[in-house]
Amino acid sequence: MGDDDREKKSWRDIDRGRDVSAHRRDEHRGPGKGPRVDSATAAYKRKLNAFFDRGVVPEHLKGKLPDGESEGASPRQQLMRAIRDADSQRKLEKAVDELVDQFGLPDDDMELMLRVLEHSKDSVLLDALAKVEAFVETGMPMPRKARMVSRLRNVEAASFDPRVQAKAGRLAGQLR
Repeated sequence: MGDDDREKKSWRDIDRGRDVSAHRRDEHRGPGKGPRVDSATAAYKRKLNAFFDRGVVPEHLKGKLPDGESEGASPRQQLMRAIRDADSQRKLEKAVDELVDQFGLPDDDMELMLRVLEHSKDSVLLDALAKVEAFVETGMPMPRKARMVSRLRNVEAASFDPRVQAKAGRLAGQLR
């Protein structure tokens, strides 16, 4: 009876033995007890944010940029940032005018178009409305859709140009 009782383990004892085995110890570490493994996606997103927000170019792209630009934001990026960060109508319009003169408006940045649609010149508004219209026709989802509809309604009401009024009203109706 002595040898058989010592060799026979209960299921609880067997499970407990499995939980403390060497190959399972790393799986059951509590938070903060080991080095954090960073996912490739999180690292990629951090690099993208650094590139677009601060102009920090990843090592693998430094040799591929035109004109040897490898440090800092390009003039186009600086103007786009100035539009986003403008805290007065005068600064906004100056940055938008410079962007339009030097590079033209971007085709797919609807966040920027929200700010550009605050401009007072009808020619700039027509250009921006054309970009918004082209974006809507692609079928891609509109970021900040309710805000864009509101801005389009404001443009429709504030402009004296019937072309701007018609296009802004039509786009606001399409986005609803």
